[in-house]
Amino acid sequence: MPDISIVLPVYNGEKYLRESLNSIISQSYGDFELIVWIDGSRDNSTEIIRQYQDRRIRVFSNATNQGLFKSLNLAIQQARGKWVRLWSQDDVMKPDCLREEMEFHKHYPDIGMSYCAFDVVDCSGKIIRRPQQDRTPDVIPPELATQIMLYYGSITGNIANVAIKRSVLNEVGFFCEDMLVSGDFDMWVRITEKYSIGFIRRPLIYLRSHKDQLSRQKDVYTAFMHEGSIINEMLVKRLPIEIVEYAKAFIRRHHHLQHVHFMIRCLISGDFKNALKTYKALCELDNPIRMMGLWFITGDGHFFKMKPKFLAN
Repeated sequence: MPDISIVLPVYNGEKYLRESLNSIISQSYGDFELIVWIDGSRDNSTEIIRQYQDRRIRVFSNATNQGLFKSLNLAIQQARGKWVRLWSQDDVMKPDCLREEMEFHKHYPDIGMSYCAFDVVDCSGKIIRRPQQDRTPDVIPPELATQIMLYYGSITGNIANVAIKRSVLNEVGFFCEDMLVSGDFDMWVRITEKYSIGFIRRPLIYLRSHKDQLSRQKDVYTAFMHEGSIINEMLVKRLPIEIVEYAKAFIRRHHHLQHVHFMIRCLISGDFKNALKTYKALCELDNPIRMMGLWFITGDGHFFKMKPKFLAN
């Protein structure tokens, strides 16, 4: 029984897959299994994976593409480790990534999940952004995690820097397969309802940034809006009553203004289809005319900003 089960969904990932796999195989901490789930890939991903003759690698596949969160759930069902380490086909682990994460987990045995900082690299592997100074504590209690996610969104910033205790997944459930882009954010919210989570401030991975990533596709933006509103409702219900109204106003002034900004960008670029989709989605969340007026008055949100208001437990 390995300490760590690394789960790696693969979909048309041949461009960066070999580098990603090599970074796992060469880890200084070797007590892991790697569960690769090929999600209906149509490129050479399968051939690349089959070249690795390592007993720690287990390969499964879907005949057709099922999506990220369905594939993650299928892989997790096969996981035998105490910790489930999420991973991505584009990214690279630094040599001591798993070792440092396991040392952190031993130091904080009661956390439900952990996430680490990361360096962002471009298509060629050049570092284009390092982590900013972050005052988030090593252990984040549920009350603080709720407020951070309400104001700033998904607390981890990604999915490839996350490890989750398997027993916690058995308790809170697996990823929501009805969500297209926010199933990971939804998972963090459900975990932090019951557990503190850990933050490893040392960057342990290289996170790849490129134009083909799903989160950067315009066509999924309205799904992001819809799913984000569902998650925000969950978070608001968990806030201390003293800041609920302030938080609701913050959502309008920040999150909804971001939607207006996206809609305006689509109009300027001639993408009328996504501009109309965004307008209709905004109608379900707020008064679009009022929000466009606020967008203009605040100079695209640059003036009269609301700052996050935290309330200590």
